[in-house]
Amino acid sequence: MLNKIKFWAFEGNEGTGKTVMSKKFAEQCDAFWTYEPNAETEVLKNLRELALNKNKNITKYAREMCLLANRSIHHELHVNPLLNNETTVITDRSILSGMVYSKIETYNFEDWMELSRIVNITTFPDIIIYCTSNKRKMNSNKEGRENDIYDTADKSVINKIDILYEEAIEYWQKDKFTKNIPIIRFENDFNVSVEDNLERLMQILKKEINQN
Repeated sequence: MLNKIKFWAFEGNEGTGKTVMSKKFAEQCDAFWTYEPNAETEVLKNLRELALNKNKNITKYAREMCLLANRSIHHELHVNPLLNNETTVITDRSILSGMVYSKIETYNFEDWMELSRIVNITTFPDIIIYCTSNKRKMNSNKEGRENDIYDTADKSVINKIDILYEEAIEYWQKDKFTKNIPIIRFENDFNVSVEDNLERLMQILKKEINQN
């Protein structure tokens, strides 16, 4: 059953281990790994930096437009062609993250979803793995991301993101476009190895997907 799912998304707050887990999962599935907002081309990199660099002189709404443009380009040029070619794609963050982080300062979920449709972000994951963790592993020294507004966010912002994820998941499970897309919760245990966490995740997925 797992190999029939072509578009997987790993979601979660900063420091929950979703990036490492999504990469390991992609290796396990022999899938293409990517991330959002993307920086794999010069245009995408510039849009990401404009949106997320805390030192840029840019309004909050302009930041959001940059993120929407980044996702729109990435989906049209990279994600959709792979999926159309029956390639399995694993993404670190997805449209769900867009909803969550937008609501911190700009758009509510409904308005953000409408904006995403306007810019033709209409490819949704087949399934979402929502990562939490038994402790935070924040890293403010990621190469090239020293000025990222969320990699260096204070605790109050991180706690707010947790709350917004719960609200977004509730919205997601009711919205007509996303209500049939399953969200599976997974707690990363930082007391054990990534391999042990991956094995436990695979067991959870096999059980959850077989039940559905």
